[in-house]
Amino acid sequence: MSISKSQKHIKKICACGCGISFNAFPIYKSKQTKENPQNYDIIHGIRADLYVSKYKRGHNPKTKETQLNGQPPWNKGLKKNDHPSIQRMGFQPGHEPYNDWSHVHDLQRNDPKYRKKWLKSKQGQIAWNKGLKKENYKNGIKSGPDHGNWCGNKGGAVDLAKMKTIKAAVRARDNYTCQHCGDHNHKGRGSRIRLEVHHIIALAENPSLAFVLDNLTTLCHNCHMATDNYGTKVVNKIRKQGGN
Repeated sequence: MSISKSQKHIKKICACGCGISFNAFPIYKSKQTKENPQNYDIIHGIRADLYVSKYKRGHNPKTKETQLNGQPPWNKGLKKNDHPSIQRMGFQPGHEPYNDWSHVHDLQRNDPKYRKKWLKSKQGQIAWNKGLKKENYKNGIKSGPDHGNWCGNKGGAVDLAKMKTIKAAVRARDNYTCQHCGDHNHKGRGSRIRLEVHHIIALAENPSLAFVLDNLTTLCHNCHMATDNYGTKVVNKIRKQGGN
């Protein structure tokens, strides 16, 4: 069944006797209109062979007869606690949604009883990757000299927790302002900017300066990308200087 675009909907009064008016969309002659002509009115005007339904959706008497002899659904009006089948469906009353696990993490940290129970449930479990090596993976990510961005074992900061703390201190020191363009988040600015911490001398060039505050500065994302050692730029820079 396809709706005609040559004519707007037509205001009709439902033929079931309810007296409700509804918007009937003209449709082209189809198998449905041929098999049940009594349910449609033909429109003569802009285009022939256009039909509109006599009944509002769901008000056709024949439809009601085929729906369990007019009986309402078995679960109409029932709530979760009214039937065992409904009780097992969906989220249970009082349960936290699964899209936010912060309440679980808080319990693990601050509730000794809950933490003890959680640790007990973990006893005996073996990590899925225990004992496996890189050779066990067919589609593993290349590392070391095989990686495209390998810079000759000049690695970076390993202590990510310490780096996170240092970055927070740098943003606060710079008053949450880009040190290149001076932009910062403020009321009335509109969209927010993303402030990032930039290593003036990249980690790949000198890993020993990873946590040195004088080597860190706050930049917005656009200014950070414009630096000469952002991302893979530092790889090309090292290679030009004679690095492998």
